[in-house]
Amino acid sequence: MKHGHFIIYIVVALLGFSIITVYSTDLATFGAGGKNYQLTKHLLWVLIGLILLLTMAKIDYHYLQKLGIPILVVSFLLLLLVLLPGIGTVTNGARRWIRLGHTFGIQPSEFAKLAVIIFVSGYIAKNQSHMSEFKCGFMIPIVIIAVTGALIIKEPDFGSAAFITILSIIMLIVGGTRFIYVFFTIIAAVPFVHKMLFEVSYRKDRLIAFMDPWQDPSGTGYHVIQSWIALGSGGLTGLGVGSSKQKLFFLPVSSSDFIFTIIGEEFGFIGVLVIMCLFLLLIWQGLKIVHATKDIFGFFLGFGITVMFGLQAVINIAVVSGIVPTKGIPLPFVSSGGSSLLFSMIGIGILINIAKQSLEV
Repeated sequence: MKHGHFIIYIVVALLGFSIITVYSTDLATFGAGGKNYQLTKHLLWVLIGLILLLTMAKIDYHYLQKLGIPILVVSFLLLLLVLLPGIGTVTNGARRWIRLGHTFGIQPSEFAKLAVIIFVSGYIAKNQSHMSEFKCGFMIPIVIIAVTGALIIKEPDFGSAAFITILSIIMLIVGGTRFIYVFFTIIAAVPFVHKMLFEVSYRKDRLIAFMDPWQDPSGTGYHVIQSWIALGSGGLTGLGVGSSKQKLFFLPVSSSDFIFTIIGEEFGFIGVLVIMCLFLLLIWQGLKIVHATKDIFGFFLGFGITVMFGLQAVINIAVVSGIVPTKGIPLPFVSSGGSSLLFSMIGIGILINIAKQSLEV
């Protein structure tokens, strides 16, 4: 359980940064009738997440292999339900949330990430000797992944659909799928991706803003410019907790998708470096658990979860730094928001259980 304990310490450290920074961004609502609202909700999600983490750490992860198909079906049902008027909530033109009352909600695409990881892990474990074949090793799982992606694109959320697809393909390649199948599929998908990116106005605007955000500094380029200002203002040691200027309604979603920039502004380059080192340690420990795993399902389950955390962290940091176009991918364990945090904590609980059982074998 040594690796499992170390991962808990890393997650607690990331949660510490999260709580402090969400508290800091909450200061911006003081006097506006929203005192401590975001922090209170975030702390409740953290508490629920910790309970789920401890629960999943005690449940044999092999049960997930037996429940892989039912879990995937549930994720499909949730992705269908969120598209229905009156059930799915429209925010910023997208229907991505199923609200539970006025305060809480669930984002089915976050559940779908974990559901697909469980399904692909079980599929590879069951069909290991046939993974080099086109039909069994590529076509069947890619159809399932494509259905998941298509449902998420309908919300619309092209970024999350692309994320799940990339994550799944990485797992399939490691599992034995021939790269040539993936290569020709990517070539065949180019026209579709081009249409999604360049024939949908807001996505095209994001790409143009990525190339030159100063063309429209108060419109499509606003987020990344304000993010640069925040990161540049922090210097080496930061302005101090609560001293961020960009959180004062200059930088939107400063406690969620762009929380990394507020950390950079208040904790400086040192704080940013600590966050990145914590994620590197998390990935390293996850891969050590995977390496020690004795069974194929546990190997790919742990591998998929670890890669998920790593990809999300890299994409989020790249987005807020202006290295890639803007996309709402949260920073695991740090960004406020219930769905991402809850399913991330479940993922950590599964990793801890894999580590525990590896030592018991």
